[in-house]
Amino acid sequence: MPDRVSQSIEDRLAEEAARWVARLQSSDATDQDRQEFHLWLDRDPAHQEAYDEFKNLWADLKDVPIPSDRLKKLRMTRRAAASSIVSIGIIAILSTTLYRMGFIDHLRADYYTLVGEVRSVTLADGSRVDLNTDSAIIVRYSQGERKIQLLRGEAFFEVARNPEQPFTVDDSSLKATALGTQYSVRAASDDSLGTVRVEHGRVEVKSREQQVVLEAGDAANLTAKGAFAVTKTDVANETAWRTGKLVFSGQPLREVLATLERYRRGRILVLDNAAADQQVSGIFDLKDTDQALRVLAESLPVSVTHLTDLMVIVRSR
Repeated sequence: MPDRVSQSIEDRLAEEAARWVARLQSSDATDQDRQEFHLWLDRDPAHQEAYDEFKNLWADLKDVPIPSDRLKKLRMTRRAAASSIVSIGIIAILSTTLYRMGFIDHLRADYYTLVGEVRSVTLADGSRVDLNTDSAIIVRYSQGERKIQLLRGEAFFEVARNPEQPFTVDDSSLKATALGTQYSVRAASDDSLGTVRVEHGRVEVKSREQQVVLEAGDAANLTAKGAFAVTKTDVANETAWRTGKLVFSGQPLREVLATLERYRRGRILVLDNAAADQQVSGIFDLKDTDQALRVLAESLPVSVTHLTDLMVIVRSR
Protein backbone atom coordinates (compact mmCIF):
# COMPACT_ATOMS: atom_id res chain seq x y z
CA MET A 1 0.00 0.00 0.00
CA PRO A 2 2.74 2.58 0.82
CA ASP A 3 4.28 1.94 -2.64
CA ARG A 4 0.93 2.60 -4.31
CA VAL A 5 0.48 5.81 -2.36
CA SER A 6 4.00 6.93 -3.23
CA GLN A 7 3.43 6.14 -6.91
CA SER A 8 0.12 8.04 -6.90
CA ILE A 9 1.82 11.11 -5.40
CA GLU A 10 4.62 10.89 -7.95
CA ASP A 11 2.17 10.56 -10.85
CA ARG A 12 0.20 13.57 -9.64
CA LEU A 13 3.36 15.65 -9.23
CA ALA A 14 4.51 14.74 -12.76
CA GLU A 15 1.14 15.73 -14.21
CA GLU A 16 1.09 19.05 -12.33
CA ALA A 17 4.66 19.89 -13.40
CA ALA A 18 3.97 19.08 -17.06
CA ARG A 19 0.78 21.15 -16.98
CA TRP A 20 2.64 24.15 -15.58
CA VAL A 21 5.31 23.84 -18.28
CA ALA A 22 2.67 23.81 -21.01
CA ARG A 23 0.73 26.65 -19.37
CA LEU A 24 3.69 28.99 -18.94
CA GLN A 25 5.04 28.28 -22.44
CA SER A 26 1.73 29.47 -23.88
CA SER A 27 1.54 33.00 -25.30
CA ASP A 28 -1.73 33.34 -23.35
CA ALA A 29 -0.04 32.98 -19.96
CA THR A 30 -1.08 35.85 -17.65
CA ASP A 31 0.45 37.52 -14.61
CA GLN A 32 -2.10 35.67 -12.47
CA ASP A 33 -0.94 32.39 -14.01
CA ARG A 34 2.63 33.20 -13.01
CA GLN A 35 1.58 34.19 -9.49
CA GLU A 36 -0.30 30.91 -9.06
CA PHE A 37 2.74 29.04 -10.42
CA HIS A 38 5.05 30.59 -7.81
CA LEU A 39 2.58 29.71 -5.08
CA TRP A 40 2.64 26.13 -6.34
CA LEU A 41 6.45 26.12 -6.29
CA ASP A 42 6.52 27.40 -2.70
CA ARG A 43 4.25 24.63 -1.41
CA ASP A 44 6.85 21.88 -1.76
CA PRO A 45 10.57 21.81 -2.69
CA ALA A 46 9.83 18.79 -4.91
CA HIS A 47 7.71 21.00 -7.16
CA GLN A 48 10.75 22.97 -8.40
CA GLU A 49 12.67 19.78 -9.20
CA ALA A 50 9.74 18.28 -11.09
CA TYR A 51 9.13 21.49 -13.00
CA ASP A 52 12.79 21.76 -14.04
CA GLU A 53 12.75 18.19 -15.35
CA PHE A 54 9.72 18.71 -17.52
CA LYS A 55 10.85 22.12 -18.72
CA ASN A 56 13.99 20.41 -20.05
CA LEU A 57 11.79 17.80 -21.71
CA TRP A 58 9.60 20.36 -23.47
CA ALA A 59 11.43 19.80 -26.77
CA ASP A 60 10.44 16.13 -26.59
CA LEU A 61 6.90 16.83 -25.45
CA LYS A 62 6.21 19.10 -28.41
CA ASP A 63 6.48 16.12 -30.79
CA VAL A 64 3.64 14.29 -29.06
CA PRO A 65 -0.04 15.06 -29.72
CA ILE A 66 -1.89 14.77 -26.38
CA PRO A 67 -5.52 13.60 -26.67
CA SER A 68 -8.34 15.81 -25.44
CA ASP A 69 -9.73 13.19 -23.05
CA ARG A 70 -6.42 13.13 -21.19
CA LEU A 71 -6.38 16.92 -21.00
CA LYS A 72 -9.69 16.76 -19.13
CA LYS A 73 -8.05 14.60 -16.49
CA LEU A 74 -5.31 17.19 -16.06
CA ARG A 75 -7.72 20.14 -15.80
CA MET A 76 -7.67 21.83 -12.38
CA THR A 77 -9.32 25.10 -13.40
CA ARG A 78 -11.00 26.40 -16.54
CA ARG A 79 -8.20 28.87 -17.01
CA ALA A 80 -5.54 26.16 -16.79
CA ALA A 81 -7.41 23.98 -19.26
CA ALA A 82 -7.83 26.80 -21.78
CA SER A 83 -4.14 27.64 -21.63
CA SER A 84 -3.13 23.99 -22.01
CA ILE A 85 -5.43 23.49 -24.98
CA VAL A 86 -3.85 26.42 -26.81
CA SER A 87 -0.38 25.01 -26.18
CA ILE A 88 -1.37 21.49 -27.21
CA GLY A 89 -3.00 22.83 -30.36
CA ILE A 90 0.35 24.25 -31.42
CA ILE A 91 2.04 20.98 -30.45
CA ALA A 92 -0.37 18.96 -32.58
CA ILE A 93 0.35 21.10 -35.64
CA LEU A 94 4.10 20.63 -35.21
CA SER A 95 3.75 16.88 -34.79
CA THR A 96 1.59 16.46 -37.90
CA THR A 97 4.60 16.69 -40.17
CA LEU A 98 6.23 13.72 -38.48
CA TYR A 99 3.17 11.56 -38.85
CA ARG A 100 2.73 12.56 -42.48
CA MET A 101 6.08 11.00 -43.22
CA GLY A 102 4.53 7.66 -42.36
CA PHE A 103 1.39 8.40 -44.34
CA ILE A 104 3.41 9.19 -47.45
CA ASP A 105 5.24 5.86 -47.21
CA HIS A 106 1.92 4.07 -46.82
CA LEU A 107 0.59 5.72 -49.96
CA ARG A 108 3.69 4.69 -51.92
CA ALA A 109 3.81 1.14 -50.55
CA ASP A 110 2.39 -2.07 -51.94
CA TYR A 111 2.23 -3.45 -48.40
CA TYR A 112 2.55 -1.73 -45.03
CA THR A 113 1.81 -2.12 -41.32
CA LEU A 114 0.65 0.37 -38.73
CA VAL A 115 2.34 0.96 -35.36
CA GLY A 116 1.99 -2.21 -33.28
CA GLU A 117 0.91 -4.35 -36.25
CA VAL A 118 2.75 -7.40 -37.65
CA ARG A 119 1.67 -8.82 -41.01
CA SER A 120 2.65 -11.71 -43.31
CA VAL A 121 2.43 -11.44 -47.10
CA THR A 122 3.02 -14.09 -49.79
CA LEU A 123 4.44 -12.61 -52.99
CA ALA A 124 3.75 -13.71 -56.57
CA ASP A 125 6.81 -15.99 -56.73
CA GLY A 126 5.95 -17.75 -53.46
CA SER A 127 8.39 -15.76 -51.32
CA ARG A 128 7.02 -14.75 -47.92
CA VAL A 129 7.49 -11.39 -46.24
CA ASP A 130 6.79 -10.70 -42.56
CA LEU A 131 6.41 -6.97 -41.93
CA ASN A 132 7.27 -5.66 -38.48
CA THR A 133 5.59 -2.69 -36.81
CA ASP A 134 5.30 0.57 -38.81
CA SER A 135 6.92 -0.89 -41.95
CA ALA A 136 6.34 -0.41 -45.66
CA ILE A 137 7.65 -2.04 -48.85
CA ILE A 138 7.36 -1.62 -52.61
CA VAL A 139 7.51 -4.83 -54.71
CA ARG A 140 9.06 -4.54 -58.17
CA TYR A 141 9.48 -7.79 -60.12
CA SER A 142 10.95 -7.85 -63.59
CA GLN A 143 12.20 -10.64 -65.85
CA GLY A 144 15.74 -10.35 -64.52
CA GLU A 145 15.26 -9.27 -60.91
CA ARG A 146 12.96 -9.44 -57.90
CA LYS A 147 13.44 -6.14 -56.09
CA ILE A 148 11.96 -5.07 -52.75
CA GLN A 149 12.27 -1.44 -51.70
CA LEU A 150 12.09 -1.15 -47.90
CA LEU A 151 10.66 2.31 -47.30
CA ARG A 152 10.58 2.13 -43.50
CA GLY A 153 10.68 -0.31 -40.61
CA GLU A 154 11.77 -3.93 -40.77
CA ALA A 155 10.89 -7.04 -42.77
CA PHE A 156 11.83 -10.72 -42.68
CA PHE A 157 12.12 -12.57 -46.00
CA GLU A 158 11.75 -16.26 -46.79
CA VAL A 159 12.91 -16.27 -50.39
CA ALA A 160 11.70 -18.72 -53.02
CA ARG A 161 14.77 -20.00 -54.81
CA ASN A 162 15.27 -18.80 -58.41
CA PRO A 163 18.90 -18.32 -59.52
CA GLU A 164 17.74 -16.71 -62.76
CA GLN A 165 15.90 -13.96 -60.92
CA PRO A 166 17.93 -12.55 -57.97
CA PHE A 167 16.00 -11.33 -54.92
CA THR A 168 17.27 -7.97 -53.61
CA VAL A 169 16.12 -5.74 -50.74
CA ASP A 170 17.12 -2.08 -50.99
CA ASP A 171 16.57 0.56 -48.29
CA SER A 172 18.64 3.27 -50.06
CA SER A 173 21.57 2.85 -47.65
CA LEU A 174 22.29 -0.82 -48.37
CA LYS A 175 21.32 -3.67 -50.69
CA ALA A 176 20.88 -7.25 -49.49
CA THR A 177 20.75 -9.95 -52.17
CA ALA A 178 19.56 -13.41 -51.16
CA LEU A 179 21.53 -16.44 -52.21
CA GLY A 180 18.53 -18.72 -51.39
CA THR A 181 17.83 -17.90 -47.77
CA GLN A 182 15.83 -16.43 -44.87
CA TYR A 183 16.89 -13.06 -43.53
CA SER A 184 15.68 -9.76 -42.12
CA VAL A 185 16.44 -6.18 -43.10
CA ARG A 186 15.80 -3.16 -40.92
CA ALA A 187 15.81 0.19 -42.68
CA ALA A 188 17.86 3.12 -41.52
CA SER A 189 15.96 5.53 -39.25
CA ASP A 190 16.59 8.52 -37.02
CA ASP A 191 17.95 6.34 -34.20
CA SER A 192 19.77 3.58 -36.11
CA LEU A 193 21.43 2.68 -39.39
CA GLY A 194 20.49 -0.25 -41.61
CA THR A 195 20.80 -3.81 -40.28
CA VAL A 196 20.71 -7.25 -41.95
CA ARG A 197 20.34 -10.52 -40.02
CA VAL A 198 20.62 -13.96 -41.63
CA GLU A 199 18.73 -16.94 -40.21
CA HIS A 200 19.45 -19.50 -42.95
CA GLY A 201 21.58 -19.53 -46.08
CA ARG A 202 23.76 -16.66 -47.24
CA VAL A 203 23.17 -13.00 -48.11
CA GLU A 204 25.36 -10.61 -50.09
CA VAL A 205 25.20 -7.13 -48.56
CA LYS A 206 26.45 -3.99 -50.27
CA SER A 207 26.82 -0.39 -49.23
CA ARG A 208 28.58 2.46 -51.00
CA GLU A 209 31.80 1.55 -49.21
CA GLN A 210 31.79 -2.22 -48.75
CA GLN A 211 30.49 -5.60 -49.86
CA VAL A 212 30.26 -8.63 -47.55
CA VAL A 213 28.68 -12.07 -47.63
CA LEU A 214 26.84 -13.06 -44.47
CA GLU A 215 26.35 -16.61 -43.23
CA ALA A 216 23.60 -18.00 -41.01
CA GLY A 217 23.75 -16.33 -37.59
CA ASP A 218 25.51 -13.22 -38.88
CA ALA A 219 24.28 -9.67 -38.40
CA ALA A 220 25.65 -6.71 -40.32
CA ASN A 221 25.12 -3.23 -38.90
CA LEU A 222 25.87 -0.32 -41.17
CA THR A 223 28.21 2.20 -39.54
CA ALA A 224 28.33 5.95 -39.98
CA LYS A 225 31.33 5.51 -42.29
CA GLY A 226 29.34 3.29 -44.67
CA ALA A 227 31.09 0.04 -43.73
CA PHE A 228 29.55 -3.00 -42.04
CA ALA A 229 30.17 -4.20 -38.49
CA VAL A 230 29.56 -7.95 -38.70
CA THR A 231 28.76 -9.90 -35.52
CA LYS A 232 27.18 -13.19 -34.49
CA THR A 233 23.65 -12.94 -33.12
CA ASP A 234 20.65 -14.99 -32.09
CA VAL A 235 18.51 -14.26 -35.12
CA ALA A 236 15.54 -16.25 -33.79
CA ASN A 237 15.39 -14.01 -30.70
CA GLU A 238 15.99 -10.84 -32.71
CA THR A 239 13.11 -11.69 -35.04
CA ALA A 240 10.75 -13.17 -32.42
CA TRP A 241 8.38 -10.31 -33.31
CA ARG A 242 7.23 -12.57 -36.16
CA THR A 243 5.42 -14.69 -33.54
CA GLY A 244 4.18 -11.73 -31.50
CA LYS A 245 6.99 -11.78 -28.93
CA LEU A 246 9.86 -9.51 -27.95
CA VAL A 247 12.83 -11.36 -26.46
CA PHE A 248 15.58 -9.64 -24.44
CA SER A 249 18.66 -11.20 -22.89
CA GLY A 250 20.79 -8.99 -20.65
CA GLN A 251 20.06 -5.84 -22.64
CA PRO A 252 20.17 -2.31 -21.17
CA LEU A 253 16.78 -0.90 -20.26
CA ARG A 254 17.32 2.02 -22.68
CA GLU A 255 17.42 -0.47 -25.58
CA VAL A 256 14.39 -2.36 -24.28
CA LEU A 257 12.38 0.85 -23.97
CA ALA A 258 13.42 1.94 -27.46
CA THR A 259 12.11 -1.36 -28.80
CA LEU A 260 8.84 -1.13 -26.87
CA GLU A 261 8.38 2.39 -28.17
CA ARG A 262 8.29 1.09 -31.74
CA TYR A 263 5.13 -0.88 -30.94
CA ARG A 264 3.08 1.95 -29.42
CA ARG A 265 2.06 5.50 -30.19
CA GLY A 266 3.94 8.23 -28.38
CA ARG A 267 7.19 8.35 -26.46
CA ILE A 268 8.91 6.51 -23.63
CA LEU A 269 11.55 8.71 -22.00
CA VAL A 270 14.11 7.46 -19.48
CA LEU A 271 15.38 10.29 -17.28
CA ASP A 272 18.63 8.98 -15.78
CA ASN A 273 21.52 6.67 -16.60
CA ALA A 274 21.04 4.57 -13.47
CA ALA A 275 17.66 3.50 -14.83
CA ALA A 276 18.78 3.31 -18.46
CA ASP A 277 21.68 0.98 -17.61
CA GLN A 278 19.55 -1.63 -15.79
CA GLN A 279 19.88 -5.07 -17.41
CA VAL A 280 16.73 -6.73 -18.71
CA SER A 281 16.02 -10.35 -19.63
CA GLY A 282 12.55 -11.57 -20.48
CA ILE A 283 9.88 -12.30 -23.06
CA PHE A 284 7.08 -9.80 -23.64
CA ASP A 285 3.93 -9.69 -25.73
CA LEU A 286 4.43 -6.98 -28.35
CA LYS A 287 0.67 -6.34 -28.43
CA ASP A 288 0.61 -5.31 -24.75
CA THR A 289 3.46 -2.89 -24.14
CA ASP A 290 1.67 -1.47 -21.07
CA GLN A 291 1.96 -4.89 -19.44
CA ALA A 292 5.65 -4.98 -20.34
CA LEU A 293 6.13 -1.61 -18.64
CA ARG A 294 4.31 -2.88 -15.54
CA VAL A 295 6.59 -5.92 -15.36
CA LEU A 296 9.69 -3.72 -15.70
CA ALA A 297 8.47 -1.44 -12.89
CA GLU A 298 7.85 -4.46 -10.63
CA SER A 299 11.13 -6.23 -11.34
CA LEU A 300 13.58 -3.29 -11.55
CA PRO A 301 14.32 -0.35 -9.23
CA VAL A 302 12.55 2.07 -11.57
CA SER A 303 9.24 3.92 -11.57
CA VAL A 304 7.03 4.20 -14.64
CA THR A 305 4.77 7.25 -14.89
CA HIS A 306 2.08 7.47 -17.58
CA LEU A 307 1.94 11.22 -18.02
CA THR A 308 -0.58 10.75 -20.84
CA ASP A 309 -1.60 7.83 -23.03
CA LEU A 310 1.17 8.97 -25.37
CA MET A 311 3.90 9.96 -22.91
CA VAL A 312 5.61 7.60 -20.44
CA ILE A 313 8.41 8.66 -18.09
CA VAL A 314 10.84 6.11 -16.60
CA ARG A 315 13.24 7.01 -13.79
CA SER A 316 15.15 5.43 -10.92
CA ARG A 317 13.43 4.97 -7.55
